[in-house]
Amino acid sequence: MPYFAYGSNLSRSQMEKRLGRVPPARAARLEGWRLAFNKRGRPVYANIVRHAGGAVWGVLYECTEAELAVMDRYEGVAGGHYRRIVVEVETEDGGRLAAITYEACPQSVTEEQPPPPEYAARILQGAAEHGLPEAWLKEVLRLCEASR
Repeated sequence: MPYFAYGSNLSRSQMEKRLGRVPPARAARLEGWRLAFNKRGRPVYANIVRHAGGAVWGVLYECTEAELAVMDRYEGVAGGHYRRIVVEVETEDGGRLAAITYEACPQSVTEEQPPPPEYAARILQGAAEHGLPEAWLKEVLRLCEASR
């Protein structure tokens, strides 16, 4: 099953460091959710939150089961940081398919706030690398600067 990345894993260099390669990827959109910077961290990381009418752009990576197990370790699944969920995404050609993504566990959620600039830059760079819509890049930038 493909992996839908929406945060710092949009970065090709980050995926290569984590998996030893950049899996084949294509743009996709997750409807009924919104991007939130509310995953407890240093100070916060990206997360998705159910939101009627919302949409999150990201990338579908064609990962093997072994690579998903590696991603589970990076996402802190065993420690209760993020959990794997299955979502339905829409591809650029209008197709719909199931994908794995990560949602922050309730105990790891905090109030929304702007992420650190270097983390935001990694997300924006990755989104641009994959040709995500310009309007989405502007929305991510707006969220990253929301209360600076």
